[in-house]
Amino acid sequence: MDTYSSCKRSAPKAPFDSEAAAKDEAISSRVRISIEGYEFSKDTENEIRIQLVNHFKSCGYVSRVDFPTEPLLDSRAFVTIFGDGAKEKALQLNGSDMGGWNALVKFAPEEEDEEYQAESDYTDFVMNQLLNDERFRFGICVVGYDPSLLKDEVEEALTAHFSSCGVIIHVDVDLLDKMTSIYFSEEEGEASAMNLDGSQVNGFKINTMLVPTKARSNPPRPPGETHCGYCPPAQMLEFADETKEKIDFYMTEWRLNAMTKKLSALKKQRARALKKQKAWALMTQKARAKEGEGSQSF
Repeated sequence: MDTYSSCKRSAPKAPFDSEAAAKDEAISSRVRISIEGYEFSKDTENEIRIQLVNHFKSCGYVSRVDFPTEPLLDSRAFVTIFGDGAKEKALQLNGSDMGGWNALVKFAPEEEDEEYQAESDYTDFVMNQLLNDERFRFGICVVGYDPSLLKDEVEEALTAHFSSCGVIIHVDVDLLDKMTSIYFSEEEGEASAMNLDGSQVNGFKINTMLVPTKARSNPPRPPGETHCGYCPPAQMLEFADETKEKIDFYMTEWRLNAMTKKLSALKKQRARALKKQKAWALMTQKARAKEGEGSQSF
């Protein structure tokens, strides 16, 4: 049964040409702007969000309003708008009155944000590391075994059943979809395991299928080309939650480091300002003392 196992999540199919054109048009009409000038606090967040939505709805459909995770690092609000000419219309509202404060409006593509770039770069690193992991080169997917077994029991039973095929280096039991991925150190182990398709495990007839791997997972095609969809390598789905946690942890540390640098810069800036202030006060004191000496000489 030399076929790929079905993906654990439905893979979206590529759009047809007309749909792709519509999508490209929608993306091109999307704009992200930054807003400065407001005084942010958690108590006024919803009030400011509503105010921004109402203020910029004349520019198009306001899909979201985001506030900075750390206001100390970035005091801007970000508004995403969809619509023809949304960018030009929004920029025309620069300096407009917001009722007690004036909106400083700027074009703010995500690619120019340091935080966005840091997250994008690290995500690419983590994903490529997992994609090229040598453990996931040769594997099969097994279905049809006793569905009442617990996770440890499934792993133990299937490991024993396929141990004669070769060295097993990783087993992923999916209790929800009732399927298990088994990876071997060598391609021969995978081939031998495929030959056990239709064999029985504890009285249940099992079926084996090849697991999508980097080498044989059908690659995504350019937008507009019709095909049957893209099924990512199985390990990308297996470790999706773990990958997200890893990225979230990295970004938390990144924000803390960025905040530390910002605080350090602010302290240095304040120290320089105090130094100049003291120097100016000393100069003023000396000048007044000199003026006093001059008046006494008369």
